[in-house]
This record gives sequence, C-alpha cells and structure tokens, in this order.
Amino acid sequence: MYRVLLVDDDRALRYVYSKMNAWMKYGFAIAGERSNGIQALEWMKEHPADVVFTDIRMPFMDGITLMKEAQKLYPEVLFVFISSYDAFEYAREGLRLGAVDYVVKPMRDSDLENVLERLIPVMGRSGDEERISIFKKITEEDVNWEDPLLLRMCRYLEDHIDQNLTLEEVADALCLNKDYFGKIVKSRTGMNFRNLYNRFKMEYAKPLIKGGQYKIYEISRMLGYTASDYFTQLFKNSTGMTPLEYKKS
Repeated sequence: MYRVLLVDDDRALRYVYSKMNAWMKYGFAIAGERSNGIQALEWMKEHPADVVFTDIRMPFMDGITLMKEAQKLYPEVLFVFISSYDAFEYAREGLRLGAVDYVVKPMRDSDLENVLERLIPVMGRSGDEERISIFKKITEEDVNWEDPLLLRMCRYLEDHIDQNLTLEEVADALCLNKDYFGKIVKSRTGMNFRNLYNRFKMEYAKPLIKGGQYKIYEISRMLGYTASDYFTQLFKNSTGMTPLEYKKS
C-alpha cells in the first residue's frame, strides 16, 4: 500500500479528501495530514511517505517550497499539487520543478481516480508488485506469488477489499471449484484461505491505523467487517495487539 501525506491549510478539505474511496481502490492510504509545508517536513522526519498531495498556497511555507526542501532530503518521494484555478501558473511551475501531476480544486473522487491511475506507473512498483508485496509479508519467502492463479486471487481480493468474502465466493469469481481452490491455496502458500485472507486484511489495516485519519470502526467497515469488535479480535490474533495498542506502538 502506498503511503500518502496530505497537506492543505483547509482542515475541512483535508477531511473530505481523506475520506475519498479512490485511495483504497488504487492501493493508497492516508498516512498523515498537515496544514503547511513546515509541519509536513517535520512529519516526514519521523514517518515514511511515498507521495505527497499538497496545496500550493499555504501559510508559513507554500507547496512549491515544501517540494524543493523535501526533494533535498527525500528525493524518492513524489509530489502532486492540488491547485485552484487562479494558482494554475504555480502548478505549472511545480511540474517544471519535478512534481508528477496536479489536480484542480475542488478535487472530486473521479479527479483523484484519474490522478492515481497516472501515478501508479511512475511509482516504484507496478500495481501487481504492490499487491504481491502485502502477501509476501505474511507468507514464507519461497511462495511464488507470480503464480498465475495466486496472482488472480491477489487482484480479486484487493479489488474487493471492502467485502468480507468467503472461499466459495472467491472460487466462483475465479471459475474454480471451491474444494480445489482451497487445496491449491493451502498447498502453494502453506496457509488455509481464511487465515491467509484475514492476515492480508490485517496487513492492509496497519497503515490505516497508524495514519490516524480513520476511527477503528471506519477501518473495520472499509475492510468489510460490520462488527468492529470482530475486526479488533482478528487484528489482535494477527499482531498480538489491539488496533489502539498498535497505533500507539
């Protein structure tokens, strides 16, 4: 999952942007929010980010200055500008200086989707590599996640991350017999489907919890669990900590 730092001096807009569905759909998570460039640089000293979405006009330090300073310290971090119409020339200047894209305010979910689709090819990993990286964290090193069947499963599970799927539902989607699919997952990953699926979701939840932008019940619902108590128990079974304990760790 790609980690996003969201920077805008308008708190209400930050809230609206952070709740957009496109982030999770494309494998991005809001890891942090700040209201100006100075605060963003301080945050980046302690937290990793893959991409920064930033307003241009902000008090204390604007978005272009933030990008210039961040590029000196974190050259691998990408920047996307969120620009008003009257700041378009600044956005063009930002692109000239190294920003990878921009979006005009007010940013809608469809606008964000378009930007994220363009972002993924220039990120450090392809979409499939990003999907596989999550599963690699929870299985043995010798599992071949480029196996066509396992890769199809990865894609389907992430594309339907907001649902609590059963073995039968996934098998049907992949046009496979349920029992055969279950045996294949077990033999190729060393884990039964339910255990693999739950651990995948808990790994997916970690940056959402650490980011602090969502309440636990919101994360639970985002991952397809209607009962937050059940989600909390699954997370504790997987990590040895409750979500709140993990957030503070």
